[in-house]
Amino acid sequence: MNQVPPIVKTGKAKATPLKVWDSRKMQVTSNSPFHRMLSVLRTLRSSHLGLDELDKKDTTILKALAILAIVFHNFFHIAVGVRENEFDFNPARFGVFLQAVVHPSLAIQALFAFYGHFGVQIFIFLSAYGLAKTHWHDTSSWHSFMWSRVKKLYPMFALAVLFWAVLTSMHVGALWVIRDAGPEILLMLAGISTLVPGLGLPPVGPWWFIPFIMQAYALFPFLRSLTRRFGWPALVLLSLACYFLTYAANPILAHWDVTLAMTPIARMRVLCLGIIAARYPLRIRSYMALPAFAIVILGSQYAGLSHLVSISAVFAILWLYSKLRPVLRRSAALEKIGNYSLAIFLVNGIVRVPFIYLAHSPAMQLALGVVSAGVTIAISSFFHFLLSPAPQRPRAVVAPPLWSAERATAASD
Repeated sequence: MNQVPPIVKTGKAKATPLKVWDSRKMQVTSNSPFHRMLSVLRTLRSSHLGLDELDKKDTTILKALAILAIVFHNFFHIAVGVRENEFDFNPARFGVFLQAVVHPSLAIQALFAFYGHFGVQIFIFLSAYGLAKTHWHDTSSWHSFMWSRVKKLYPMFALAVLFWAVLTSMHVGALWVIRDAGPEILLMLAGISTLVPGLGLPPVGPWWFIPFIMQAYALFPFLRSLTRRFGWPALVLLSLACYFLTYAANPILAHWDVTLAMTPIARMRVLCLGIIAARYPLRIRSYMALPAFAIVILGSQYAGLSHLVSISAVFAILWLYSKLRPVLRRSAALEKIGNYSLAIFLVNGIVRVPFIYLAHSPAMQLALGVVSAGVTIAISSFFHFLLSPAPQRPRAVVAPPLWSAERATAASD
């Protein structure tokens, strides 16, 4: 059986055009990691954020970064033994920091231990910034304003104190908690413990911030009125006056174990910066940020610059955030941590204790520091869940019946 040969098409084949490398098109359409990195770098270089343009997401991300710095600082400055210049100044501490940071196994711990406390300055800035944004035109009385702050913060304060009291009672007994620590806790919740001679830090060290923030809230209506009447120069003059008052009064108050560093007076310049940033157009340029970084470093060694370190750190961190903002705002994890920041701040000083006792080597310090932070975030998320209002379910819509049986009346009968 003869097979029919296949039909072969003849003719000139179409020439395939030679692909030419188009570098301009490659820059636009390429998804390679190199070009994505270039795109990110261009975005970072062109970021010029006005501080008055910070939105809710920005402040939440900044809270997350600040609270993470605080959590690791609170752990490592005990585990490593590197102390910070926060409430007082000692140039020898910078030497201890340098001795630790040059060792690769201790560099991360030393950086957080010495500089991580600047997260507190970011919280102070954001507190003033948020109040100036949300309560600037508030016409309520001082008592109403303070009561609104109490209703917002004290449920979480009370839950954290209860958590600490239960754990401490199991360790040293309920009698010590009630008789010895109880009065100090009550003074702390009243917002005056940092002003009482001899008390110093509360039973949980980071809780000094509770009376501090309540004192700052109490001063905000005055700061708002002052700014409305005289503008931002009045805040600058007030900051200078509080600086000189702190410089003169702290050596005298030290005899009674009281320091203004735990009060808004010593940190007035950061509070005023938060108000100015919220109400006036302010951009931190590179020529402002670079000297700020230099002051943060040099002010750790030289007493003449030490009083400028806190506000310089805020400038440096905000400038750095403005450059990293496009990347940081994509992180859902940071936004979640920022929402839990209050609970994390209150709980981390309790959770860290058992982990610090086990941190005997640099590797264990890093590992247990991360574990302690993770446990803190987990407990804080649970506390946040307990205090969150229950979601309201939409009311079920009952469909009308197809027919209704009406009672017979005498007329119808």
